[in-house]
Formats: sequence, C-alpha cells, structure tokens
Amino acid sequence: MRKTDVSALYATYPHLAQIDELWGTRDCREFINRLMNDTRDGKRRGFPGDHARTILRLLMEHDRQFPEFEENITSAWRSSEKRARDEM
Repeated sequence: MRKTDVSALYATYPHLAQIDELWGTRDCREFINRLMNDTRDGKRRGFPGDHARTILRLLMEHDRQFPEFEENITSAWRSSEKRARDEM
C-alpha cells in the first residue's frame, strides 16, 4: 500500500489513477518514469511543481517497496564490467 497522498494529483489528472491499478508492477515503475521524462519530442510541458514532486515521491516510494523493478545504473554498469572481465 502506498503512503504518498495523490488526491490533488488525481483530481487534476484523473487518468493518472491507473497508477493505483499498476502499483507493485514493473509496468507501474515504467509508467511513473515516463511521466517524468519527455516522450513527446520536446512538446511535453511538464507538471506543475507540486504535482511533479508527488510523482517523484511515488517513484521513490515504489522503488523502496519494490526494488526488483528499480533501474539501477550502477548495478548495470557493474554487470557489464564483470562480463567484460570474464571475456578476457
């Protein structure tokens, strides 16, 4: 169960309520992450500050609760470094 208050976010952007349906899945993490990144070739206006902070809190909370879905750049780098050493 998530703790972040999303009432103002969902009141303004009702379609984001699908986060509740996806919560705890890789799809949820990817959906939240896409909200924070421009996927419209520079045409995304972005969210007002309060809503952007809520979305970021959701992403951080999801990563804490479900670390298996977190994209960890450091882990990926270490894995590729280990593979390179193993191939030598």
